[in-house]
Amino acid sequence: MKKSDIVARVNYGTLLVDVQEHNRIIFADAGFYAITGYTLQDVEKQQLCFQDLFVKEDFPIYAKELRAILAVQDTAYLEHRLQRKDGSVTYVFCFGKQRQDENGKLIGEITLTDISHIKRLQAKFNETEMELEALIQNLPGSVSIVEIKETAMHLLHATEDYFHQFGYTREEYMETSNGGILGKLFYPQDLPILNQHIAAIARGEKTIFMQVRVIRKDQSLMWVDVRGQFLRIQNGNPLFYLATFDITKAKQRDEELRLQTERYQLIAEHTDELFYDYDVKHDTLNLPQNFLPVRQGKIPAVIPGYLERSIPKKVVHPEDYPRFLRELMSCLTEEKKTSIEVRMRMPGAEDYEWYRLVCVCSANEQGEIVRLFGRQTSVDNLRRLKKTVSEDKRIIERLSTTDPVTGLLNRVAFKERSALYLEEADTNACYAFVYSDFNDFSYVNDNFGYDSGNTMLYEFGSIISSSPATVFGSRINSDYFLCLLKTDTRDELERDALFVRRQRKKYPASEIQVATGISFIDPRHFEVTEEMDNANLARRKAKTGKDDLCCIYYEALRTVRAREKAIAAELHGAIASRSVELFLQPKFMMDDLRIIGAEALVRWRNPDGTYRMPSEFIDILEKVGYIVELDFFMYEEVLRSLRHWQDNGMPLVPISVNFSRLHNNYPNFVDRVIGLAKKYQIDSRYIEVEVTESAFASDAQQMERNMRRLQEAGFSIDIDDFGKGYSSLSLLMGSPIDVVKVDKAFVDSIEVSEKHREYIKRMCMLIQATEKEIVFEGVENRKQADFLCACGFKKAQGWLLDKAVPVSVFEQKYVGNPLR
Repeated sequence: MKKSDIVARVNYGTLLVDVQEHNRIIFADAGFYAITGYTLQDVEKQQLCFQDLFVKEDFPIYAKELRAILAVQDTAYLEHRLQRKDGSVTYVFCFGKQRQDENGKLIGEITLTDISHIKRLQAKFNETEMELEALIQNLPGSVSIVEIKETAMHLLHATEDYFHQFGYTREEYMETSNGGILGKLFYPQDLPILNQHIAAIARGEKTIFMQVRVIRKDQSLMWVDVRGQFLRIQNGNPLFYLATFDITKAKQRDEELRLQTERYQLIAEHTDELFYDYDVKHDTLNLPQNFLPVRQGKIPAVIPGYLERSIPKKVVHPEDYPRFLRELMSCLTEEKKTSIEVRMRMPGAEDYEWYRLVCVCSANEQGEIVRLFGRQTSVDNLRRLKKTVSEDKRIIERLSTTDPVTGLLNRVAFKERSALYLEEADTNACYAFVYSDFNDFSYVNDNFGYDSGNTMLYEFGSIISSSPATVFGSRINSDYFLCLLKTDTRDELERDALFVRRQRKKYPASEIQVATGISFIDPRHFEVTEEMDNANLARRKAKTGKDDLCCIYYEALRTVRAREKAIAAELHGAIASRSVELFLQPKFMMDDLRIIGAEALVRWRNPDGTYRMPSEFIDILEKVGYIVELDFFMYEEVLRSLRHWQDNGMPLVPISVNFSRLHNNYPNFVDRVIGLAKKYQIDSRYIEVEVTESAFASDAQQMERNMRRLQEAGFSIDIDDFGKGYSSLSLLMGSPIDVVKVDKAFVDSIEVSEKHREYIKRMCMLIQATEKEIVFEGVENRKQADFLCACGFKKAQGWLLDKAVPVSVFEQKYVGNPLR
């Protein structure tokens, strides 16, 4: 019969108990649950204690023996009965050790081994050889039986695990140890420990416990925990069975802990932090010798009567003292950890500083707080830093949510705050979004400078902020403003919305007008983005008026917007189907009608063959940003046409291409223009980049940088619709402009009066003084052409020669035939 058939494999398990909390079990492994019948949930409830595992009458005996052992050494071995969860009783070997965790709490490490079957074997076989063999083969871990002969321990029997843990086979071990003499494998410096145990056994000791180093086969050192119990006398010599455990990792952890403790001590000796402890029973505060006031002799290292003499009151700020005392007294009544920040004045210091005090308590077996350990750290600089950071955060928040010129909210912050505010709106009040902007604001920037423009924006923002009806105000961008108003009645809100009246009070002689759109809000049914858009739609409608520059949103405006959205949505398909076409209008010399170039114009062909005029879709596409894609499509169409003429030996003429001001928002704009010209191998002198004068008003610096780069690359720069707004000759003097295209309105006024004709003549002479070429737009009859020629201005475009025509028509009529 096999030994494994006789004896079942022994179970063993490990648990950790909190010695300071009534031996509460804080961890257990699967072996523990298998032996005791308890579960993980029982441990997690934090109600299971080590004493619950004992037969009730056994625990006092166990506790008495345990205290006696621990009084001599920090580990113990005991055999006792264990009561399982279901009430049944089994026998276990209990190996226990005490240590402190990282928080200084006392923890018990306990290993339980189920030896109930061994008890049965002892009764059944009564010290037979089979008993010994079964015993050592079925105990957990590496188990051996040794005989004490004279001054040495000789191995009689051992499990295979015993040999394997040292890296040997049974035969290799016996050969290396001279027949099983344990001391032959011990680290030489630990042999005295072995000899001490042998001497103790000779005096009658019945147990063995030692932690020693053993030399493994690979010559590495291995720490082992050896625990033994007297078995019997055989041939006049005592026999012991030993359990050997590998504790190398545990020793390494202990060494790390020791080094860490030394590091902490070193830190404590060379840091501004103060470590102290308070003896509760004797009311004594103990300070380290390295504490500066102690070294200087200003205070003693041991301060008796700490609370009785109210010592803390002398150093803690009067305003913080009650709070400090409450925290301290709470620590002395219950075991806990606490942290508090108070102002303190150290001995010899003139001012109070902020300190953080962290305290932990230690209790005795009766649960009484006997010791308080603490650390005092200066946080004065930290608090000042936090205050600075807090102030910086407020500044950053203000900068990220407000407009730097007016101090009003930016669009994102305005939208978020308005949405939150209107969620709690009073249904009895009247609310509205009011959208405003200055008409022809570029006049201020161009003629009085950007500082004057910013001043006007700031003062308009102040008008909005000072209105009692204003809830939130925002500068959306440039000269566009949006605000949320609240009044009791609709009439009152309409009156407060007309900011232009107050603006005119500040600038009574100003011709600047403000267009305002109002969208009234139903607090029960609204969507913030939609209502803001509605106010903007009304503002755009107001800009088309001449007298009444205020418009209240009505539903028909949304129909217009829906149409605008439809046009924007159709653009990509129209480009793909080439329903968007390139037309060219010739530029010519008015004296002989000779072709000198052309302007590229866009036409959108409808399915029925008719065309949409640019006025129907250009502004819409500019609003949604699609104008950028359209401009580059037209630019490539121009390049393809020039390439076609070049490949077919036809003469090339310069073609001007319109580019929206929105291109300034894209950093690759210039590189893209240059790159496409290179792609089609077209000399840049045949391309004129045409921009409107208003483009310089939105972002003059970026516009000038872009135009100058294009000019340096050989492109000609045209400014379109000159004089239509409030253009300044200073713009021509300082900007990279080659050609000035005078707006058609001036040409139309030629036939009005002599005064108009003289004005045009003098204006163009001033433009010539800036060394720019002049092209007149909209020249439709011979009388206009003759006057301009007489003044010395000969370049024009207009119906006098031809309207804009498809590329194929332009090619047939003018390319290769420069004279009409």
